Amino acid sequence: MDLLLRNIRWNTGMQLVSGDVRIRKGMIVEIAKNLPSKSKEMVGDFHDNFLYPGLINAHDHLEMNLYPKLGSPPYGNYVEWAKDIYHPAQSPLREIEKINIESRLLWGGLKNLIAGATTVIHHNPWRRLLKKRQFPVKVPKISWAHSLAFEKAPSKKFPLLEGAPFVIHAGEGTDQFAFSEVATLDKLGLLKQNTVLIHAIALNDQSIKAITNNHTAVVWCPASNFFMFRKTSPIQKLKKRISVALGSDSTLTGSPTLLHEMQVAQETNLVDAKEIFEMVTRIPAQIFNLPSPLISPGQPADLFIAPVKHEDYFKNVLEIHPADLSLVLTGGIPRLKNVEAEERWPTLKNTLKIQGELKFCEINVSSLIKDIERKVSTEILEKNVLWNLIKI
Repeated sequence: MDLLLRNIRWNTGMQLVSGDVRIRKGMIVEIAKNLPSKSKEMVGDFHDNFLYPGLINAHDHLEMNLYPKLGSPPYGNYVEWAKDIYHPAQSPLREIEKINIESRLLWGGLKNLIAGATTVIHHNPWRRLLKKRQFPVKVPKISWAHSLAFEKAPSKKFPLLEGAPFVIHAGEGTDQFAFSEVATLDKLGLLKQNTVLIHAIALNDQSIKAITNNHTAVVWCPASNFFMFRKTSPIQKLKKRISVALGSDSTLTGSPTLLHEMQVAQETNLVDAKEIFEMVTRIPAQIFNLPSPLISPGQPADLFIAPVKHEDYFKNVLEIHPADLSLVLTGGIPRLKNVEAEERWPTLKNTLKIQGELKFCEINVSSLIKDIERKVSTEILEKNVLWNLIKI
């Protein structure tokens, strides 16, 4: 599909500019003012909107986003939490794990799509569905281990390809066990430039020095951290030394969407609006060897459009909600769009409501929800904040 996005504003990295953006075969091919439309080109006028690069959710467990928050925090570490909540023969795990994995993954993809997150780092086993054209977001294949506690031989999972990212939960907690993990990773030779630590709450001066010296990256998940431990990673120290990205985690402990997680990050007062934006665009792109999230010719058309609520481009994205998004594209394909007077675009054959706002959507959300409801009662599902955002 060829698209022409008209009368829109975006930030080049140096200044706000305005104009039209032409998209062909999944790529941005032309940017200028008053571009003429071409034959068979779908055209949308987006005055009073900002254009953003698609966000990168640096940590999610895609199939785990139908769960409500579980547990009785605070805990000393993630092992205590896992032992407390993982009872697969009991509700709600019993019902949710009966849903087929494809539906659970698709729900996780939808969670990210409605927030403008067009790329997701999935910290769980790879499934073929994730690379299919109909999956709504991009999910790069990565090397990962869950954690030191839940892996028999994490070293065997470290990638052989130099520079390929390796993701592992570490320092997730506040007790001595959690504080020991970074040192253990260092002794195992797993604290390297391509290592990505998820959470990294339990850090002392020595472990911060080790992370800094090895140029190891960290993914920050503040909502999950505060829920489980009432504490988060020392971001003020880390952001000056290493690459720090932002992730939503799953709804078991984290935010309903990445947009919500960005607002939680803002509320910590540990980062400003531009730093948060960098944590969901440029920085994770560098960490995970992804294309640079620039709005310029030759770049992938992974984009979203949102109304202007604040004239500051970076502060604006912290004021928008999933219901506000005007358009989301992945690979140049419209996946989600506001319902307006103009005809719906060819890929958008379905509708849904996000926070009460009607949208066109590529995903058959009605079928997905019915499939989920066949296995799980409404009483359980309505305890999930994300579930309550999306209706048909």
